[in-house]
Amino acid sequence: MEATAENLAHLWSFNWGAMEVLIGGKSSIDLTELEIRDRTDATEFLRYYGYDPENPVDAKKMHSVICESWNFIEKYLMPAEWSAGRRPPDDLLMADDARDILLAASDRRAEGALRQAWACAVLRVMHTLAHIDGVAKFADVEAARTQIMNRFLKYIFRNTDGQLCFGSREISVQLDRIEWKLRKSRESILLKLLHKKANVAETIYDLLGMRIITKNLSDVMVVVKFLREFHMVSFPNCNPSRARNSLIDVEGFKHNVDMLREMLEEGRIQPHEFTNILLGLTKPISLGNHANPHSAKDYRAVQLTCRQLIRYPNPNLQWQEKMSRYVGDARGTELMQKVCQEILLLSNTDEKMIEGFFPFELQVMDEESAASNAIGDASHDRYKQSQVKAARRRVLHRVLTLNDPAPRTM
Repeated sequence: MEATAENLAHLWSFNWGAMEVLIGGKSSIDLTELEIRDRTDATEFLRYYGYDPENPVDAKKMHSVICESWNFIEKYLMPAEWSAGRRPPDDLLMADDARDILLAASDRRAEGALRQAWACAVLRVMHTLAHIDGVAKFADVEAARTQIMNRFLKYIFRNTDGQLCFGSREISVQLDRIEWKLRKSRESILLKLLHKKANVAETIYDLLGMRIITKNLSDVMVVVKFLREFHMVSFPNCNPSRARNSLIDVEGFKHNVDMLREMLEEGRIQPHEFTNILLGLTKPISLGNHANPHSAKDYRAVQLTCRQLIRYPNPNLQWQEKMSRYVGDARGTELMQKVCQEILLLSNTDEKMIEGFFPFELQVMDEESAASNAIGDASHDRYKQSQVKAARRRVLHRVLTLNDPAPRTM
C-alpha cells in the first residue's frame, strides 16, 4: 500500500533534541525542554522509565525523589537566592506527582518559560538521584534478558509479503535482519575488564545487546526514532558518553529530510519521489577519530548504550521461608534451632522484589555497512585481537620486558 503524504510526513518528523541524546552524545539533563503531549503520555514516559505513577509504591518513591531534589536545589545550589525569596512556583514546589513536572517541562508557551525552566531544573536532579538509587550489582541476567527482549519483540514482525519489519503494523521500515547478543561469555567479560584503561571494575555495558540491520541507510534514522517513539528505550536512560555514530551524516540528513518534508507537504513532490530522493541524498559520515581504540576505523554503525529497570523476585525470600519452616518444625538440635533463629533475625526481609538498572547495547546499521563490517579491518576478530594485545600488555608488561637470565629447558 502506497504511503499517503500525511503518513509519510509523520514518519519523517523528528524530535531532534531526543535524537541528539540517543545518538549524538548529548546528555538528557542538558535538554532545555521535553515533548510530553498530555498526562497519558507522561504516564507512559514514566512507566517505560521504570516507575508506574499509578502504583502507590512507585508513586511514593517518586514523591520522595521530588522532595529530595527540591531540598538539594535549596540547600546546595542556591541557598542565598532561596532565602531571598527566589523560589519555584508553589504548584511545582508542592507537586506530589512527577507527571505534573513533566508536563510543566514540556510547556513551550512564552508566559510559562520560567515555570518550565524550574521544572527542567528539578527533573535534572530527580533523574540523577534515580540513577544513583538504581545502580546495583545485578545477578539475574536471565530476568534482564527476558524483560529487555520483550520490549523489542512487540515491534518486530513479518508483513503479508513475508518481509521482516520494525515498528507498528500501521507504520514500519523493512529490515534485513536482527542479531541478538543474549549474553557475553565469561572470557569476554574478563578480557574486557583487563584491557580497560580506567579500572578493572568498569561496567560491562554490552552483556546483552542487539544489532538491527536495515535495508537502506536512511531507514537507520527511522529505527532510532522508533526506539524512542515506541518506548523500546527511554532516552534519559541512555548513556551519552557511549553514544557513537560512525555511519550517517546527521546534519546533512537533517537538512535534507526537513527540506523534502516541506516540499512533500506543499505538494511539490509525490510520496514515491520523496523516498527515492532521500535514498539518493542520504550519505555516510566521514570517519575521523575513534573513542574506542580497539574498534577499527572502518567500522560503521550507530551505537547506543541504554539501561532498563529490571525487577525480579527476591531469591532470599525463598531461602528465608525454607529456614522458617525448618525452625517451625522444630527440626535439628536445640543449638541448631538457636543458630537458625539468629540467622533469620539478621537476614529478615520483606522485600519481595529486587530491582536495579541493567545496561544493554544497541547497534543500528544498513545492510551494506553490515557486510563491510564483517570483513577486513572492521571485523570482530580484529577487534578481539586488539583487546587481547591491550590486555596482554597490561597484565604481562613487566614479564615481557624482563629477560629471563636462565631459561629452563624441558
